[in-house]
Amino acid sequence: MPATGGISLLVVDELGPRAAEWDSLVSQQPLPSPFLRTSWLESVTDRRVRVTLLVLEEGRLLGGVALVRDRLLGVERYRFAGQGVLCPDHLDLVAAPGRERDVQATIRGWFAAPGARVLDLVGLAEGSRLAAALPGSATPVDLAPYQPLTEDDYLASRSSNFRRATRKADRRMTEDGYVHTQVAPADLPAAFGELRRLHETRDGRGPLLEQLPTLAEAFTAAVARDEARVDLLASPEEVVAVSLAFTCDARLSLYQVARSLDHEHRSAGTVLLHRVIVDAHAAGARELDMLRGDEAYKASFADHSRTVLRLRVGHGLLGRAVVAGWGAAVSGNRRFRTLRDRAAAWRRRRPS
Repeated sequence: MPATGGISLLVVDELGPRAAEWDSLVSQQPLPSPFLRTSWLESVTDRRVRVTLLVLEEGRLLGGVALVRDRLLGVERYRFAGQGVLCPDHLDLVAAPGRERDVQATIRGWFAAPGARVLDLVGLAEGSRLAAALPGSATPVDLAPYQPLTEDDYLASRSSNFRRATRKADRRMTEDGYVHTQVAPADLPAAFGELRRLHETRDGRGPLLEQLPTLAEAFTAAVARDEARVDLLASPEEVVAVSLAFTCDARLSLYQVARSLDHEHRSAGTVLLHRVIVDAHAAGARELDMLRGDEAYKASFADHSRTVLRLRVGHGLLGRAVVAGWGAAVSGNRRFRTLRDRAAAWRRRRPS
């Protein structure tokens, strides 16, 4: 698709020989997200649904955006790779430094071309340049806690209560024979088996467990490229905690932790995460990203947070109608829940 000023748009279903060039650009973004790298994009989606918009100038890659396509009410819908259960974060267009406006203008032109389409983008980065290039307004959906790793001793940046509790738990787990190890590539299948076992004891983990083969494929690819790590806390008899983390671009992004719920293994997750953070910091990580989610434990590990955004926007009569209907349905559902809660409160207050 031609554009202006010698800039063109190429739509592909795989990056192929441009994969290394794409990953290099990802590393140059203001917030390099591991969920923009080819190891993630190629593992969590089928080639048949991938739509990657590449912005080129005389054959050189200026940037683009990686999406997947399906249909909603007969209209083409575009989302991020892995959007949904796998919860990718800090997503945006990719652009060579100084060429952001060219990339934005080209993608805006693609979106505004004749035809109906819907973009439903969850996990947008704070200050997203993709959102700025499109009509509509992105809205916050979650927070992602993070912590700069500037202290020589990570625990020195944490509260005194957390320091004492973590050190005490670490000593106890060590005395009980539990050792932290980073999983070798050949042992990843067994580690994911332990992750499944630990998550099967928790409520609400069903959707994640259904996606575990896809997640295992993504992390296997990322570990092979030195972009991720999988860690265990275990004795010779049992594994009590498993963590998954991305390690790209001097950032440690803690993606998932599974732990035993047995009382004698209390704080196993905290001990493992602390050891992973210290290990990654020693290897050059300069930021800890807890990724999206308001789980209470994250406040002990990080003081700052970034907003994670969502943008729904439609083009063409049908596209705009789908988005408008979507908004009405969400609003109606919200009003229904409010009325239901008020009715329940009134019944509780009513004399018996």
